[in-house]
Amino acid sequence: MAAKDLKKSMDTNTWTYLQWSEVLSAAKVNFEVGLSRSSAQSAQGDLLAADRAPLPMLSARVSQMDLQNGLGAGSILNDKRIDKSLGVDWTWERGDKRALRAQTAKNLLSASLFDLSDTLIGQQLLAYTAFIDLFAAQMREEEFFAIAQNYQKTHETASIRLKNGDLSAQEAYRISIENQRAQADAQAAKLDRQMAALALSQLIKLKTSPLSWRVESDFRGLASSKNNPLHSEDALAQIDKAVLLRPDVIAALEREKAASTAMDLALSLKKTDLTWGASIDHYPGTSNRLMELRLQVPLQLNYSYEGEVKRAKEQLTQAQIMVEKIKVFAAKDLQSLLQNLLTANDRHQRYEQIILPQAKKVLEQAEYAYSKGALTLTDLLDARRTYRSTRIEAIAAQADLSKSQGAWFLRTEPYTTEELASSN
Repeated sequence: MAAKDLKKSMDTNTWTYLQWSEVLSAAKVNFEVGLSRSSAQSAQGDLLAADRAPLPMLSARVSQMDLQNGLGAGSILNDKRIDKSLGVDWTWERGDKRALRAQTAKNLLSASLFDLSDTLIGQQLLAYTAFIDLFAAQMREEEFFAIAQNYQKTHETASIRLKNGDLSAQEAYRISIENQRAQADAQAAKLDRQMAALALSQLIKLKTSPLSWRVESDFRGLASSKNNPLHSEDALAQIDKAVLLRPDVIAALEREKAASTAMDLALSLKKTDLTWGASIDHYPGTSNRLMELRLQVPLQLNYSYEGEVKRAKEQLTQAQIMVEKIKVFAAKDLQSLLQNLLTANDRHQRYEQIILPQAKKVLEQAEYAYSKGALTLTDLLDARRTYRSTRIEAIAAQADLSKSQGAWFLRTEPYTTEELASSN
């Protein structure tokens, strides 16, 4: 591939440039978030169902139909000897059962909202990581295409020198081989960038083609967060506070509250509910206005809802254990994120300040020595390969630092329920 063809392969007016803030916003409406939001809305339905009193029961009855002597003449409603009854029954719940049901549902709804928050953060973290992978692949593509262009120029110069007898055929062949390898590496880097874009497209919804995506903005925007531990001397102290702000921890606490209220609800079953009823009877020949009053009371003989109480008690115990488990997991996760961030920052600084400048200096010296005939082609190619691999490693170190910064930011500045409501 000629140098002009390489440039044409990289230059296009059809790019769609992405920013990290745009990617985070797009991740809020992907499939996983949609499923989690639907679960939260179903919990809202559970609250509506729980916060209501028992519905009254309307009953209609006919009786006293004399099949031996007949029903008599006349209309069914007014004359025939049939006892007709219309009544209403209503259960009076005692022991604050309705309030306890509603409170349990409210706590579960709150837990569902924080589950939604946790899903949002998780999907944004995945999308941001894929975004950085795209950025790193784009940087590698640009690097490999620049190397390919330089090798193409070197190859063209070597061909002229070979014709003029200023270069041996063996060295010309070696330069040609390195040139072809550089072109192949450039195409492979292009494919890696396209695959990274496709991976990102599985996490966000955008109308443009993923193959046209490129990163335009500074991906290190999250590094300016006030919670960046690289700018703080008490990063470890932030962890204890951040644990209590994590949505998965808050969701577990809400479920513990719901289990505690459900325990009270189970105990309230011991307070008997009463069912009141009244009906109006119509029996021709006797009276057109007969009234019946009813009271129904369940007989708790040898059973006082011990099974329901025991189940509620064990569910409360499980919820309490889950709270402690999630707190420990959250603390360990944040500690891991902090260590990853500090390590990635140290690695990135080493490449930027020490390793990469030294590799560049070695290459410049090798290029100068080769131009003066003081260095063999083999040594020159080795210096170029060393610098190329160092550049790729520096890009990886830069990407790892950005991923670590993004993970720390998203896990220490979670959503609130008010922000969730505004995002619907």
